[in-house]
Amino acid sequence: MKMYPTIALCVIASLSGCGGDAGDGGNFAPASPVSHWKRIDQMTGQMVTGSGIAGTLSPNDLMTHYNMPPQYTGAGQTIVIVDAAGSADVASDLNAFSSYYGLPQCNATNGCFQQINLSSAPAASSNDWDMEIGLDVEWAHAMAPAAKIVLIEAASANVADLFKALQASVAQPNVAAVSMSWGAPEYASETRSNYDGFFKQHPGVAFFAAAGDTGNDGSNQIYPAASPYVTAVGGTTIASLVLPQTSTSEIAWSQGGGGASIYETMPAFQSAYLKATHSSALKLNKGKRGIPDVAYNADPSASPVAVYVKGGWYAIGGTSEGAPQWSAIVARLGQYLNGKGSSVSGLLTPNNGFNGVIYQTRLNQASNSGFYNVTVGSNDTSGKPCALCTAGPGYDDVTGLGVPNVGNLLGSF
Repeated sequence: MKMYPTIALCVIASLSGCGGDAGDGGNFAPASPVSHWKRIDQMTGQMVTGSGIAGTLSPNDLMTHYNMPPQYTGAGQTIVIVDAAGSADVASDLNAFSSYYGLPQCNATNGCFQQINLSSAPAASSNDWDMEIGLDVEWAHAMAPAAKIVLIEAASANVADLFKALQASVAQPNVAAVSMSWGAPEYASETRSNYDGFFKQHPGVAFFAAAGDTGNDGSNQIYPAASPYVTAVGGTTIASLVLPQTSTSEIAWSQGGGGASIYETMPAFQSAYLKATHSSALKLNKGKRGIPDVAYNADPSASPVAVYVKGGWYAIGGTSEGAPQWSAIVARLGQYLNGKGSSVSGLLTPNNGFNGVIYQTRLNQASNSGFYNVTVGSNDTSGKPCALCTAGPGYDDVTGLGVPNVGNLLGSF
């Protein structure tokens, strides 16, 4: 089975024509992702204007919007990014990005950045994940500028190689979170010990996966976002840079992935939350895991961020944007917990992972919520009525528990 990055660059990168069960070691034959992006000087029609290059959203815009306390920068924490092979320019691109935004330099010399390539040969240009890697690395650093970033490039985009890279990810010292901005259509064997079982065996690490960029047509949910041991990140559109406390400031992104899993049953942490909140999603998901768990800005045309790749600036988005930035939020959480004599692993392990923590935390919170609920928008791409495709109060299969209010979330622990 071959995995593809869930990335959108100014317009949507789609996974189309996919289907079937990969089994163990089988192969999908999906259509190639149709990834489109524009150089910064070709951008038009933004809905919201940020303080970043050419009006894209800057790191400061998102830190303010999601209420990230500036004193927590991820110090002492490691974020691991797992991707397929990419460009050799990653480190220099990261330094150029950091220089533009006034971020600390992040490189091998100062111990902030490490690149591990598990491939025995350079990637062919047609398989170069340079844009995906640029987004993941640059924006993980932007949101947790004192954390160490470890990029592990798998030998190929095949599932076996990506899971070898994941095995290497959990062996990194002080790893708090692992970001996976890729996925493939769900397959029946995903529930086995070598897939779900891997994530289950490491409850002290927060795993994040992009939920996809093709909306919900009823059958296009992707893995590993579907795993109950992984926190699936859906997508939103930022319409206003004020704190997202109203339904008009942040809405569901029309192409954000979500819906009921095809093969995964609803986990206890999710069913308990839905029962306690009398959510209609409990019945509508028909016993299957609801996707996503959380959300983050993703719209590549209305609220894009920018990346610096191979000498040029590009507008970019997709749920790939949220996975590394949620990983950075956990790095901030790790620094906060260290100050209290605890750690990410110490918090997550007794709760069977990050999902167990956030659903219970959301249930316990009242007005001091660590999440902003997203209540407007739809990701229906089925062309027919879809009961699970509309955002609303409480949990929904479009934006999950909502987008982060990081200051309040940290204060919950």
